[in-house]
This record gives sequence, C-alpha cells and structure tokens, in this order.
Amino acid sequence: MKILIFSFTFIGDAVLSTAVIQPLRRRFPDAHITFLVGPRAAALFTTEPQINAVHIYDNRGEHAGWKGRLRLIKTLRREKFDIVVNLRDSLVARFIGAEHWGMGRSGGNRHAVTRYLEVLQRHGVDTTDAHPHLQLTEKELAEARRFLVGEPSRSRSFSSVGEPSRSQLRIGIHPGGNWIYKLWDAQKYAQLATILSKKLGASLFLFAGPDERELQTQLGGTMHPSPILVKTKNLRHLAAFIAACDVYIGNDTGPMHIAAAVDTPVVALFGSTNHHRSGPYGEKHTVVQSGLQLGCNPCHPGRNPGGCGAGRCAVIDGITVAQVVEAVEGYLT
Repeated sequence: MKILIFSFTFIGDAVLSTAVIQPLRRRFPDAHITFLVGPRAAALFTTEPQINAVHIYDNRGEHAGWKGRLRLIKTLRREKFDIVVNLRDSLVARFIGAEHWGMGRSGGNRHAVTRYLEVLQRHGVDTTDAHPHLQLTEKELAEARRFLVGEPSRSRSFSSVGEPSRSQLRIGIHPGGNWIYKLWDAQKYAQLATILSKKLGASLFLFAGPDERELQTQLGGTMHPSPILVKTKNLRHLAAFIAACDVYIGNDTGPMHIAAAVDTPVVALFGSTNHHRSGPYGEKHTVVQSGLQLGCNPCHPGRNPGGCGAGRCAVIDGITVAQVVEAVEGYLT
C-alpha cells in the first residue's frame, strides 16, 4: 500500500496536516507514506519517523504554471500510489492515478485539523485522539537540552553544549511572523519577558526566523535580564528547542503550530486571524485575545485580509501584558 498525503506550502499548515498520519498508520500499518509539501516546510519532515518519503511541490519554481504541474503529475504517476489524501484540494491530485480522498465542499468556521480528519472519517478511518504531531528523536531532544543550558546573556547556535539542568522554568518566546497584522507589539514582548523573568524566575529563550535576526537582537537587548537568542535555520532543531521549553508564547505562526505538535503548552496571541480555524490544536493550549470587536476582525481568512490599510492590527495590539502573564501563570498552578 502506497499513500500520498498532499500537504501544504506554509510551515504551519503543513504541521497541522500531520494529524492524518497517526490514524493512517493505525489503519495501514505497513503502508509506505509519502508527504508532498512545499520547499519551505520540507526539511521539517525529512527525518520524521512516521513518514517514509518527502516530495517537494514547488509551485513558484519547478512546478509553476501548467507545464510545471504537468511535470509534477508525471513524477507522481511513476510512483504508482494507491491512495492520495488531498488535503489542499488540489486539482493535480486527481490526475496521479490513485484513489482520491478529497476535502468536503464547505470548511465553515471549523478548525483545519477537524476538516482534515473528516477526509479520513468519510473512508472509515478511525481518527480517535488524532492531532498534529512531530516525533523528535532522542538524539534531537538530548542535543536541545544540552543547548538550552548556560548563561542567559549569550547568543547561541545549535552546536553549543553544556550539562543538562532543570533548575529554572523555561519559557520560549517568538515575537515574529510573516504578516504584520498578526504581530503583537515587540515592546510588549520585552515588557512581558522582564516580568516573567522577575516574577517567575524563568529562563527566557528568544526565537526568530532567518529573516528576523535584527528584530531578535534589538528586542533581546531591551529585555532584562537578557534572554538566550536561539539562532538556527534547521526546523528540526527549532522543534527540539521548543520541546525543551515548559511554555511557548507567540503569534499565529508556523513555530506556534510546531510547539503544539511537540506537546509544549502554547500561549497564542490572536487578533486578525480566526483562532477557531487556525489556533493551536488541543485543549492544553491557550488563545489570548483583546476582546475588541471592530467589525472587521478576524479578517483572515477572508476576501480582504488587512484591507483596513492601517499597517497594524488594533485588535491584537489591544492585548495587555497582564493578560499574557495570567495565561502563562495558569500553567503553573
């Protein structure tokens, strides 16, 4: 049995789609499962134990346009898949010569994971307790634990090592994201970090994407005491670092979904996006909102995301530092 999972380009969407892997493994334990994913997310899954192979779908490069899509179809047809689980509702998936398991017609105001699991349910697959999951190796986890030890004033690459210690609460913070309307004010993150460090005695780890190094350095310089600046381009390393934290705090981003998938409690800040559809999946996580209703929020997903043209989202900016502190303290009681 050969199964192709038609996943996504963006990291967060791809992580959410891993929810289908566990139930497929239970139903077809000897299946060869291939994950089709965008180039930005691919590295996160190449060593995932429950996935046998990863194919890249580069819709802005090699597979752009009809010629590119035709090239992808020919490549996939040679694999002779038995089932394609088409989570992105792609027309390409219907032409690869496999039994097609597709999405329903209406998404509604339901979580993406719920809709993905319904694809399997319609074909009699038991999805009990299914959720997005990244299975890190013991080596990856051990290296992250060694990395996360040391003076909090230092900036580190993944090769930094030390002896494991668990004397302090570890809190990971990621203030970045790929859309300005999703972002909470950076200075509020700095205020939050200072309070958490002083009030809870927490050791703070400041995460950033490859294009957010300047923000990471500037923001880290305003936090007291200074956090450890975690710098890595390797998504598996990032996942292992987050798994070693006791709590993760961040905006609606791919790393937020990575945190939930490695079972780290998430405090997620939402304003412009719909947490019912794309929030951290699972009851152990907390979504913080300001409660402001401007009539336009949430604007994403929607026909005109960011259509106000304000340059920032007043709804997410309305979240107070005290709200986030309270959410974090909820995990300590």
